[in-house]
Amino acid sequence: MAKNMVRGLFLLFLLIFTGCSEKKDVTLTATSAEWNIEIFYKVVEGKYQEIPSIQYIGKKPIGPEITLDIIYTNYSVTTNTLSGLDYLGMEMKKLKTRTVLKDWKDVETIKITWNNAEGNFEDTLIPKPKQTGNSNQKPTPL
Repeated sequence: MAKNMVRGLFLLFLLIFTGCSEKKDVTLTATSAEWNIEIFYKVVEGKYQEIPSIQYIGKKPIGPEITLDIIYTNYSVTTNTLSGLDYLGMEMKKLKTRTVLKDWKDVETIKITWNNAEGNFEDTLIPKPKQTGNSNQKPTPL
């Protein structure tokens, strides 16, 4: 009887452990007065493929180049550069750089640098998981 209880507890533990370790797609968001950032993490072969998107929501014309750095807890960085766009009224633009991560929670901050006639600017944002109205609903890919 004790043997059956141990087996049952082991199976219950295994079921709970495997159920909790399942990776799911996640979207991180960060917003400032000038920028709206979304980073979609798609689970591919047990890892997270990073798909960043950026939108300029500021009111002033800005220079021809923007740099978006995604900074991780181990101090490594993924850099995305946009050049030569008309950023005013820009729709959310998906960026080309793709990084594969073991865990999306390794993202620490996002740094955006740009310039305009008034000088050079930088925003450092802390991304948060996107909240959905329905907890069963999956994030929409960008």
